[in-house]
Order: sequence, then structure tokens, then C-alpha cells
Amino acid sequence: MSNFNHIQEKLQQFIRKYYLNELIKGSILFISFGLIYFMCTLFIEHFLWLQPLARTVLFWLFILVEIGLLTNYIFVPLFKLVGLRKGLSLDEASRLIGTHFKEVDDKLLNVLQLKNESNQSELLLASIEQKSIELVPVPFKKAINFSGNKAYIRYLIVPILIWGVVYVSGNINLFNESYDRVVHHQRAYEPPAPFSFHVLNEGLDVIQGKSITLQIETKGNLIPEDVTIHFLDQKSLTKNNGFGLFEHTFSSVQQNLEFYIESNGVSSKSYLINVIRTPTISSFEMWLDYPSYTKKKDELLKNSGNANVPQGTSITWRLIGTNTSKIQFKTDETKLFNKVSTDEFEFVKRIYNRLDYTISSSNDQLENYESLKYGIEVIKDEYPKIEVKSDIDSVRYGPVQFAGQLSDDYGLNSLELIYYDSQNPSNLLKHPIDIKQLTFEEFYYVFPKGIELREGVDYEMYFQVSDNDKVNGSKNSKSSVFRYYKKTESELEEQLLEEQNESIEDLEKSVQKSKETKDQMQQLQESLQHKSDMNWNDQKKLQNFMDRQQQYENMMQKQTEQIHQNLEEQPKSENKNLEERKEDIQKRLKEAQELAKQDALKEELQKLAEKLDKEELTEKLKQLTEKNRQNERSLERILELTKRFYVEQKANQIGDKLEELSEKQDALSEDDENSSEKQNELNSEFEELQNQLDDLDKENEKLQRPMSLPKTDQEEKGIDKEMSDAKEKLEDSESESKEESEKLDQKKSAKRNQKSAAQKMKQMSEMMQNAMQSMQGESMDEDIEMLRAILENLVEFSFQQEDLMNGFAEINNAHPDFSNKLKKQYVLQEYFEHIDDSLYALSMRQPKIGTQVFKDLGDAHYYLDESLIHFADNQFNVGLSDQQFVMTSTNNIAYLLSNMLNSMQNSSPSMGQGQGDSFSLPDIIQKQGEAIEKMEEGMKKGEKPGDQQGDDGKPQPGESGEKSGEGSGEQMNGELYEIYKQQSELRQLLEDALGDKKGADSKGVGENALKQMEQIEQDLLEKGFTNEVLQKMMQLKYELLKLEEAAYKQGQDTKRESNTNTGTFENRIIKQLKRDKLWFQENEILIRQTLPLQEGYKKRVQQYFKANDSIQ
Repeated sequence: MSNFNHIQEKLQQFIRKYYLNELIKGSILFISFGLIYFMCTLFIEHFLWLQPLARTVLFWLFILVEIGLLTNYIFVPLFKLVGLRKGLSLDEASRLIGTHFKEVDDKLLNVLQLKNESNQSELLLASIEQKSIELVPVPFKKAINFSGNKAYIRYLIVPILIWGVVYVSGNINLFNESYDRVVHHQRAYEPPAPFSFHVLNEGLDVIQGKSITLQIETKGNLIPEDVTIHFLDQKSLTKNNGFGLFEHTFSSVQQNLEFYIESNGVSSKSYLINVIRTPTISSFEMWLDYPSYTKKKDELLKNSGNANVPQGTSITWRLIGTNTSKIQFKTDETKLFNKVSTDEFEFVKRIYNRLDYTISSSNDQLENYESLKYGIEVIKDEYPKIEVKSDIDSVRYGPVQFAGQLSDDYGLNSLELIYYDSQNPSNLLKHPIDIKQLTFEEFYYVFPKGIELREGVDYEMYFQVSDNDKVNGSKNSKSSVFRYYKKTESELEEQLLEEQNESIEDLEKSVQKSKETKDQMQQLQESLQHKSDMNWNDQKKLQNFMDRQQQYENMMQKQTEQIHQNLEEQPKSENKNLEERKEDIQKRLKEAQELAKQDALKEELQKLAEKLDKEELTEKLKQLTEKNRQNERSLERILELTKRFYVEQKANQIGDKLEELSEKQDALSEDDENSSEKQNELNSEFEELQNQLDDLDKENEKLQRPMSLPKTDQEEKGIDKEMSDAKEKLEDSESESKEESEKLDQKKSAKRNQKSAAQKMKQMSEMMQNAMQSMQGESMDEDIEMLRAILENLVEFSFQQEDLMNGFAEINNAHPDFSNKLKKQYVLQEYFEHIDDSLYALSMRQPKIGTQVFKDLGDAHYYLDESLIHFADNQFNVGLSDQQFVMTSTNNIAYLLSNMLNSMQNSSPSMGQGQGDSFSLPDIIQKQGEAIEKMEEGMKKGEKPGDQQGDDGKPQPGESGEKSGEGSGEQMNGELYEIYKQQSELRQLLEDALGDKKGADSKGVGENALKQMEQIEQDLLEKGFTNEVLQKMMQLKYELLKLEEAAYKQGQDTKRESNTNTGTFENRIIKQLKRDKLWFQENEILIRQTLPLQEGYKKRVQQYFKANDSIQ
């Protein structure tokens, strides 16, 4: 049965090949008939331009035909092939095979029929098997031949030929347009126009806000003259460029725009202009976060990317973008803004240097569309500025004042004084100075306050200011370098004496000038006396004289002030007598300055000269002559007193230096490094002292009455010999040719010489000091005796003058005794001149004689002369008045001299002892009593009228114009200031004395007294000469007496220590600073002050001041 099964399988293969062949044939026929029908359909539409309904029918008919062909030729054989539809049976297949193979014929069909019999016998099965074996070799599939389908390909050639003809003819659009109309069968189509529109632009995309120009071309048999574009319910004519070319521009396109083109009823299809949205920045803000140390308020800038900012500022850019996907921050590198929301962007950067940057916006369609370029100008923290001015060049010694201005753009940090030894500049020392941390500060410093300096060292110093720069660290600026030499005590004393000597020489020249002025005055008076009237030339001569007089007064005031300042700056001496002499000379200097002031008298002379009043002018010139004579004598006296004081100081200084040199010599003799070189230095110092002694002798000889200085020639020779021998022996001991034993002997011998020289110098120093002390005591005794004699003569003169005045009162010029009395008046005048000369000679060495004495002397001389003239002119009443003024002046002189004599007698015993005792409470009480007396005198003067007149109405000389108005006020203020100054000094002395008190009782009373003193000082300044202040001063004296009693009970003798005059000197400097506060101009302050301006305006202000400075 296997052969039969094989037969069945081969039949199945035949059937499958059969239907595959049908499928190939159907595909060819479907494509051929389908294309032919498709082209027929398109031809029908092309030629007929059917209406939408007809095209709809044609379209669906085409679809149905194509579906029918597809079903018949493709789907039916395909379904039979895959078994989805029943196909050929085995019997039908055997018949087809029998038809093709003649040898098979009906054999195959018979086998199949036998197999289908119901009774299957052995014989039947064998017959079937036999017949199957015969049919097995027959290839049933060859009955189907695929090549037979080639005959159907001729149907496919027909549509291909049609398409090729149409394509070659260039009418391929025939198929395209017809196909489009058939497919869109419901759309209405017009028959082809005689022309068509073609947009030549490559694309219709435009950036928002930009313009786009359409390029339009018409094609066809006709070219229209006008072409219209329709858009947004509007129409617009295009521009005809000829040859069928047209153009139209859409300006500033903001949104998508649809349009079509139309002309003569012919319309184009619709076109769409696509607007590309631009990425724009709609909001721009910069938040400036300034460094905290600048103390600037943070700032917000809008719509600007440019700024001037301090270095280290943190800037935050906050932007809002429209149609923007990203924003870039471009410098040397590119960074993206952080997108904080849909439209908000942020970028933060800290700025240290100038920054040029670009901000660009982008989106998906446009990259870096909007690029904005900006610049950030960085204002770097400037170095602080410092300007320092000082009086260091004018101050010869002592504290130095510095005043400065500091400024910085954002704030100061600290100020230091850097000082160092000029020989060791690497060892810098610093002294901080407190300043406020502002942008502008002025400071004042008195050097060396708060600093300990070594004597004899040359220092250099500068001020260094630092700012508060937190970005780069504090920056420093330095002032110019100043030099300051810290003098030793001996150098300071030497310089003060040298300056004092220079001032004396200048004053001596002024005295000589005063004599020249006196001669000029005499010539002017003689010239006026020989003229009946004044003229313009006389007025001019008087004016020239007054100008020279003023110049002389100014020069004298300056020179006396220099001497006074020099004395003020000198340290207080332990020698009480010398210190008192200095104070007396200072008083005389002040009095001389007051005496030289003749403003009121000169003003009267000026007025009289303008009026050409000869008589009164001559009278005033006489008064001026007398005033000048007094002034001249005052200057001569000051000059002599200062010279004597200089000689005394110099002698004391040489004695002190001898003692110091003695100690140096003694110390060198004990020094292991004793050498000839060091001995030579001491020899040079002694030689210098010898030269100073010689100069001292010369200065002493210049005095009108030289002092009895000790002769030291022998002592000098002895010291010189000892020191020279010591030097020679030390040189021998240093010689290499000598034996060690000889060197040792020479060194021991040199030591003995050094010891001897030291001892002799010490003895010489003591001899000089003792001699000076003895001389001062003897001089004081001589002055007392001379003053007593002068006072006796003055009293005698007063009695005789009074008798003579009474005698004149009883007679007239016709009386026979008139001539005798007149002669006696001349005799008394000469007698008074002798008294004057004696008193003047005494005043040359005794500074306690005040200027008031000589003022009264001048008045007495003047009225003596006037009385003689008036008696001779038979003016008895006026003459008697003149004599009365003489008596008043004489009595005043006698009173002043009597008080001075008592004072000198009281102080005489202490003078003989040389060194004064320490200042004790009794001394303070005595000084307080003197202050009370001055207060009482001041109150009396305040009660007197401003002008005192004689019987004839004439003002007294020396009082006219000076005891009234401003002159009187100045004198009263001067006396008040002297009392105030004395009270201040007494308070300082009491404070020093109380520093040593240990008892609680003493301190309690003392503190109460100090409080009263401070209150008195304040009342003196505020209330002046009043009874209330006087009572407080008397109460203070009572408190001091109680303090003395308490100190006595405790057994303590409070003594005053000798202090240098540093405080006074420093006060002078501080007062000078207040006057010199106007060193800096106001515009300099404005330059350095931080003004509330924007940075650009600040720069303009600075440039303005710089330009202004360059012009000046």
C-alpha cells in the first residue's frame, strides 16, 4: 500500500503547483488589466474634467473593478493554494494528469476508483498495488509548466508603453493632476487657467519681527499685469518686476500668516508664512551685593548690565526670557544661566577684575539670537592716604607735635607710629595711635607721648596707616620720614644757653636801634620847633618816623618774646636764688613788652599830624620821647640782666660739667679697658671746658659791672698736666716695645694721674659753685645797702621838693625869692637825676626792681622839666600842678622800693647758703598771701576812673590813653592772668607736696584745699576782680594754715622737689597746635571725605580737585 500512498502524495504536490501557477498568471493579469483600467480612468478625467459627482462614481467604479480583478486573479487561487477554499479533487487532478501523459490515460483514475471500492479483497488490493507500481515513475508535476505564463506578459506591455509615451512627451502631469482630482473626487476643480503662480522662495519661514519678501513667478500662455495677494481679510498689489516676476514684502511679521495669490480670476493655492519665535530678554536686573567692609548698601540695577563696583562684589543677574530655552554668560568661557522657572534665569558671579561679558539668548530654532554686550568696571580698593604735618623742623628740643589727615575709600583700620634708631633701621618699634574706623579722620599726636626714648639717640620715624580691605588684605601707606634727636640733659642745657646768648646779641642790636630812633626823634622835634606852621613834608617825615617806630617795636617784641620763651623752656634749677632771678627777669620782660606798646599815643600823633596842629603835636612828641627813653632804658636793663643771668647759668653749667667729667675720669681709672684713646676723649672734653671758661670770662667782662668769677688758671694747669701725663703713660703701656712689667707700671702710674685729675676737677667744681654762692650772697648784701641809700636819698628829695612846692605856693614871679627857689628847683632836678642814675645802675644787676619804678621815674623827670618851663613862663598854677605830680611819682617810687627792700632783707640770710631750701608749706602760704595782695591791688585799680587829670585838665604822662578803654582792660586782664597763673602753680606745688603725705588728716585737709584752688582758678577766669573771689582766696589761706599745723603734728616737713619745666613746654606746644589747626585746606578735606555719590560722579569730583590743584 506504500506505493499507493506515494501516488497520493504526488497528486497533492501536483495540485499545489497547479494553484501556484494560477496565482502567477493571475498576478500578471491583475497588474496588466488594473493598470490599463487605471490609465483609462485618468484619461477619462483628464479629457472630461468631470464634476465631483462623476468623479466620485468613476473613483468608486475603479475601486470595484480593481477589487474584482484582485479577487479573481489573486485571492481565489491563493485561498485554494493555502486550503482556505476547496480546490481540485484527486479524480480531477488524475484526469488532468491523464490528459497530459498519454501513457497514463485512465490508469490513474482507475486506481483511485478501485481504491474507493467498499469491498476490498486481496485480489483487489493486489491489483491496486500492481497498477500503483506502474504509475510511480510518472512525474505528475511536470504536467504544470510555469513558462506558459509568459504569454500573459504581453498584456503588461500595453500600460508600460502608454506611460512611456506620456512621460517622454513631458505631460507626466497628466497622470498626476488627473490622479489628484480622482482621489480628491469631492473637491471642485476648475479647468486649467492660461497661467499659474509659483512662489520662488526656498522657504516661507521668517524670524519674528523681521520682514520677508515674496518672489512670485507666473507660468502659462498669458502673463497677468497685476497680481494681488490676499491675507488676513486684506489684499495688496504686488510689485511687477516684468517678465512674469512679481514681489511683495511683509514687514515686521509677528505671527503666522496665510495668503494666496490672485489675478484675473485665477487663484493660487494657499501659502503659510511660518513665524519663528525669537528668544528675547524682557526683564534685566542686576543685584549688587557689595563687600560688607565697604559699608555700602546693596543695590539693584534694572535694565542695565554696566556697572562700577568695588572689588569683590557679588553680582546676581536675574533675567526673564520670552520664547527662551537657555541664556548664556560669555566671557573667556561660556556658562549657562540657571533656569529657576519657565521664564526666569539667574547667574551669580563675584567680580575681582574688570569684566567684559556677553549675554545671549537661544531657543530650539534660534541659537544666540540676541547678544547683549556689557562691561563691569571694577573699582579696586585704593591705598589709604596719609598726610602729616609737623613742627619738628621748628622745634629745637622737647615734644614735637604731629597733625595729620587720614582717608580711605572704604574705611581706615589702624594707625601706628613706626620709629627706630637710625643706626639700626631693622629694629622697628611700633606705637599704636587710636583712630576711628571712618573713611576720613584727623589725628593729633605729641611725640614722644607714651614712648620711652634713649638720650643721645638719633631716631627716624614715620606714620603707617592701614585700611580695612577684606578682599586683598589690609594695605598700608606711609608718611614721609621724620628725624628726631633725643638730646642728653647736658646737650639740652648747652643748646638753651647758646640760644639765650644769640637772643641777647639780637636784643643788643635792638638797643642800638633804639638810640638811632632817639636821634631821629630829636631831629624831628628840632625841625618842628624852628617852624611856625607844619606842612605836608613835615607830615610825611612824621609818618615815616612812625613807620620806623612801628618796625622797631615789632622787632623788639619778637626778640624779648624769644628771650622769654628761652627762659620758660629752661629746666627749673635747684638753686632757689637762680630760679627767682629767672622769674624776675621774665616779669621784667613782660613789663618791657607792655611798656613798648604805644598804640594810643601814636594814634593821637597821627590825628594831630593830619590836623597839622603843631603845638599839641610838639607836646605829644615830648611824651613819646620820654616813653622811648623809658623803653630804651628798659631794654638796656633787660639786656644787662639777661647777660648776667647767662653768665651765672654758664658758670653753674661749667661747674656741673666739671663734676660729670670728674666722675668719668674716676670711672675710667677703674675700668679694665682703660686706654689712651679713651683718655684722649676726656682730655678733649676738658679742653672744651677750658675754652668755655675763657668765653665765660669774656662774656663777664662785657657786663657793666662784671661779677667776681673765681680764677681757675692754676687749677686748670694742674688738671691739664695730670690728664696729659695719664695719656702719655697709657700710650707707653700700649707700646709693643715695652716689657710687660714696664707696661704694668706705666698703667698704674697713669691710674694715679687719672685719680688725681678727677679729684682736682671735683675740687675745682666745688670751688666754682662755692664762689658763685658766696658772690650771690655778697652781691645781695651790696644791693641791699645800695637800695637803702637810694631810698634815703629819695626820701630826702621828697621832703625838699615838698618844702619847695609849699614855698612856690606862697610867692609869684615878682617875689625877690623867686629866682632862688627856681635855682633850687634846678638843683633838686640834678639831685633827682643822680638818684635815677644810681637806681638805674642797681637795676642793671637786680631784676626785682619792676618797670613801674622806672615809669614813675620817667613821670617825675617829665614833670620836673615841665614845672621849670611853666614857672619860667609865669604859669604858677600849672607849675604847682607839675610839682604835685612829681611828689606823687616820688612817693610811688619810695613805696615800691621800700617793699622791695623788705623783701630783699627777708631773703638775704638764705642767699648766703647757696642752695635754696626745698619748697615747703610755709612758702606756699607766703605765696598765697602775695596773691591776695595782688588781688586787692587789682580791685583798687578797677575802682579808679580811666583818666586822671591835673588841675589844668592835662592827663598825666604814661596814663593818657593807656588807663582807659582797651589799654586799661588789657592791663587788668594781664594782672588777672598773672594771679591765675600763680594760683595754678601753687596748686601744682601743693599736689606735689601732698604726694609725700602719709597722714589721713593731712590728706583730707589738703584735698579740700586743692578743690578750693581749682574753684578759685575757675572764678578768676569767669568773674575777675571781685570781693567774692578775694574772700575765697583768704579762706584758702586759712585752710593752708590748718594743713601746716596737721603736718607739724605728724612730724613731717613737706618739701618741694625740683622738677623740669616739661609741663610748661608741652602746654606751649599744645597751644601752638590749636593755632596751627588750619594747616589743611577745606578742599583737601572734601577730596578725602566719602561723598554720597555714584562712583562715576566721585571720579569726576576727584579729577576736578586734581585739575584745580595743578592750576594753583
